[in-house]
Amino acid sequence: MSSSDREKKTGTVYVPSEIAQNLKAADEDATFKYDEAARNIVAQKSVLAYILKSALDEYAEYTVQEIAERFIEGEPELRKTAVHQDHPDKEGDTSMMSGDDKIEGEPTADKSQKDGTVYYDIRFTAVLPSDGELIEILLNLEIQNKDTPGYPIPKRGIYYTARMISSQRGTIFKDQEYGKIKRCVSIWVCEDTANFRSDTINRYSFTEECLRGSFNEEKKDYDLMTVVVMRLGRKGENSEDNAIRLLSKMFSTNLSYEDKLDALQNEFKISVSREMSEEVQSMCNLSAGVYNKGYDSGISVGEMKKAKSTAYKLQDKGMSCEEIADAVEVDTDTVREWLVEREALLVK
Repeated sequence: MSSSDREKKTGTVYVPSEIAQNLKAADEDATFKYDEAARNIVAQKSVLAYILKSALDEYAEYTVQEIAERFIEGEPELRKTAVHQDHPDKEGDTSMMSGDDKIEGEPTADKSQKDGTVYYDIRFTAVLPSDGELIEILLNLEIQNKDTPGYPIPKRGIYYTARMISSQRGTIFKDQEYGKIKRCVSIWVCEDTANFRSDTINRYSFTEECLRGSFNEEKKDYDLMTVVVMRLGRKGENSEDNAIRLLSKMFSTNLSYEDKLDALQNEFKISVSREMSEEVQSMCNLSAGVYNKGYDSGISVGEMKKAKSTAYKLQDKGMSCEEIADAVEVDTDTVREWLVEREALLVK
């Protein structure tokens, strides 16, 4: 329905106000900067070492310091390589950390026919200690705001590992050299999740079934795709798992900048550089707004968004703030803020 048709039918024209447009632009900019700061923190080898120790059994017997110093190669690559084959990789972006040589050797995809290129959050190379030899693997780590984005996270993780394997053709292996294919691991860190799923780690990989006889292939020849989903949530800050607890504290909206630095240095024994300190400060400054409202209301961000949508519908039906608050099980002040936000977005 056009704006003129709407005006004839209802007598009211809804147009985004300048302040609403500015608020939206500021919110998008803040979200981008928050995500960038989060990636820069997680991309530190010391943080990645905690994640690898929790995610993959091969590292379980090693200390996080050994993992960081011996098994993570080069420098992690941030949002440089495109996921989809028809999307272009980023080139010559000085804001990105230089990638490991082996990762940079992957082909640049053709220009996309669509807008909205999707890049891997963090890509890096590591080696696995296996039977006295070191086996190189390719890893991708994604940071998700919530674990229910409208599709199953494991399926997207499988797609990412499949793309990482197919992109090895022409650089790591050619023609029939399938024995050279390197194992690919995709790790997904979900900040916001429902309580019953929080503080959990799930791993998905290939397994072999011998349906007849007693022959078995070597695991390294078929277990080439691994997806790990780490869900932080409200219980994460008190988790017994070090990686979950570390990440939860870094993404926490309850802990101060000083508390986070103290946790990094004293609890997790990570020497904080000036750059890392600035990224933590940036995250603390930007993690307000929708994040705080969700947690202060005692619900997850995903649940909060659904409650807000329901609140708008109930307002349209003429319900009061108090009635809406009872219906969506959120305090009246929060509902009142939602309705004020809505008023700012539309000028009657």
